[in-house]
Amino acid sequence: MGLSRIEIASFALGTGLVLRYLIRIALPSAARRFESRSNRLSDTLRGEFVQMPASRIALVLIIAGLVLACFAIVATGLLIASIAGLIPALLAGTAIRWYRARRRKLILSRLPVLLDLLVGHLKAGHSFSESLAETIPLLPSGIREEMSWVMQKHRLGTPLVETFLLFEKRIPSEDVSLFVRPLQAALSSGGNLVDLLEQTRDILRRRNRSAEKLKSMTAQARLQAMVLTLITPVFALILSRIDSSFLPNLIGTPQGKIILAISVTLQVLGWITIKKILSVRP
Repeated sequence: MGLSRIEIASFALGTGLVLRYLIRIALPSAARRFESRSNRLSDTLRGEFVQMPASRIALVLIIAGLVLACFAIVATGLLIASIAGLIPALLAGTAIRWYRARRRKLILSRLPVLLDLLVGHLKAGHSFSESLAETIPLLPSGIREEMSWVMQKHRLGTPLVETFLLFEKRIPSEDVSLFVRPLQAALSSGGNLVDLLEQTRDILRRRNRSAEKLKSMTAQARLQAMVLTLITPVFALILSRIDSSFLPNLIGTPQGKIILAISVTLQVLGWITIKKILSVRP
């Protein structure tokens, strides 16, 4: 006999209260670690200009853990549910690192747009700091927040050269160095900023075109890697449909475990090899 909605809601509420008691009373060290992790995640997001307080991050992780635990209880059992409830907290750092990498890749792709706008304002007779201030509202999202941060540092008294060096430390990349290092020399000792920025813009655009060309040339290899990875589980699923004793023999016998371990090892080695081949830089 299934549970009614009221019983499910009461169970979820009771589970939440029990977990709250365990975290705050019975497991104070775990609560401190969880709070510290929430603070670290909040600081990381704040560095990416995403304002999300630690209390909200903790609430999201707890709710996500409860939802996964409830699904796991319905589908499996209490042991798997307790493990599933920890998945959001364990994977939150990975998700934020993925977001940071994706955002920084977007910023690097928009550096030529920044240089193009700066060149236009410099040709109109403005100084570099004035050109940067007038360019910021016209920039697309991502690079706009970074340049606003640079301009804010400069208005608080940091020299413009040092603010761009701090920007380089925030986003360590060859593309950023190609922009910042010549700019540092030109701002410190003087030089033709327009020609410098135009040459840097053209170099970055050529690098972006080369990266896109390389990505399109390696698309077939990446598709082959995906297909080769999916062949093994799909083949095992088909065999299990044909012969119901296939999976029990594969998982429950020493010979099957050896074959499974060898296949997983070969899959991992194949993935590493393909990743090394595709990691050629333009």
